[in-house]
Amino acid sequence: MLAKSFKSLGQFLLRYGLAVAFIWLGLMKLKNSEADYLKDVLSNSAMLGWLLKYITPYAFSQLVAYLQMLIGIMIAAKPVARKLSFVGGVLATIVLFLSVTTLFTSSYVWLPPYGFPELSKLGQSILKDVILLGAAMWCVGDSA
Repeated sequence: MLAKSFKSLGQFLLRYGLAVAFIWLGLMKLKNSEADYLKDVLSNSAMLGWLLKYITPYAFSQLVAYLQMLIGIMIAAKPVARKLSFVGGVLATIVLFLSVTTLFTSSYVWLPPYGFPELSKLGQSILKDVILLGAAMWCVGDSA
């Protein structure tokens, strides 16, 4: 009985914690300080640095903000729209996968001059995305 209760509560927290995290982080990205932060991240990313040639950091931050909030709402919609929640989980998986790859493609995540395994504040922030990626993948499976 206790194990079943913990499992149910854990699943609830995985889904709705992920939804809240996406919505909250999206709201934070509406601030100019987040655009400056994203500029630093993008300019030091081998995989995403090319984006700065085509879009300003502020516009990119706004785009990411609205996408994150939409993903959070989609994930939370499972009780009324299972397919929508599935799509939200897939989008969350893609976004978080891209974030996690930053650990391996950006020197900005390591604390200079120490390097691996000393993470910078950005690296510490991205490390949590490994767990969120697992939650997003679980949401996809649970909504399918």
